[in-house]
Amino acid sequence: KPAVVGQELDKTAAIDAIEVAVKKDHLVKLVLNERKPEVSEGSLAILGIKELISEGWSDGSGSPVNRVHNYTTGTKKFDGVLIKPDEEVSFNKILGPVEASTGYLPELVILADKTVPEYGGGLCQVSSTFFRAALNAGLPILERHNHAYPIGYYLPYGVDATIYLPTPDLRFKNDSGHYLYIQTKIVGKKLYFDFYGTKKPGKVTFSGNPEASAAVDVVEKVKSTLTDLNARGPKSFTATFYRHIYDAAGKLTDNDKFTSKYDSPDKYPH
Repeated sequence: KPAVVGQELDKTAAIDAIEVAVKKDHLVKLVLNERKPEVSEGSLAILGIKELISEGWSDGSGSPVNRVHNYTTGTKKFDGVLIKPDEEVSFNKILGPVEASTGYLPELVILADKTVPEYGGGLCQVSSTFFRAALNAGLPILERHNHAYPIGYYLPYGVDATIYLPTPDLRFKNDSGHYLYIQTKIVGKKLYFDFYGTKKPGKVTFSGNPEASAAVDVVEKVKSTLTDLNARGPKSFTATFYRHIYDAAGKLTDNDKFTSKYDSPDKYPH
């Protein structure tokens, strides 16, 4: 969609006008200033936003009403976010406060040794989708945590990212050399994160073990290696997958290993 010029309240002028109005008992005329869009048709080339560089998606099918409401509300926070070159991105910082006043409803979250209703339950659907887009873009992952126990919303196992304010967080670095522009959407019960910018030279592939054949998409193709079955209680296991990053000449430059140790769901009753 074409960019539009918005309006923003001049807070300083508003406060001054309100203080005067309180003393003189009259109406206040609030001042609105023009706010230029960060991204517009004219700035795309300058910022290096020229193509879709990656997509991340996840499926929230089966979610209760409050969970759908929460991940829909959280997803909107990321639509239109602009990330600078070399910026370290914090999911929690972009998300902001999670409480009733910011539009969230109570839903199940994992806390310590139990699963309880709390404002924002279901936001890990958003962070897991964000994580997948960053993986597919080949961006360095600085911080990521798996859930305490396996949850069916985040298949394939091992490609989830749990968050909770202020910590744990999901963080990555934009090392693309250009700006990144994020757009989000929800189609049915599926969440999508689209990263626009300039693709890094080379390619990104995935596998369930170092020798496995190359894959294309972290959701569609990753077949995580599952080990330590039931070692930490019924239905517990360790999931492992690898991300292989190649440069323009086809040389392997990074071989990232992602390991997720899931406990038994029985340890976190609700």
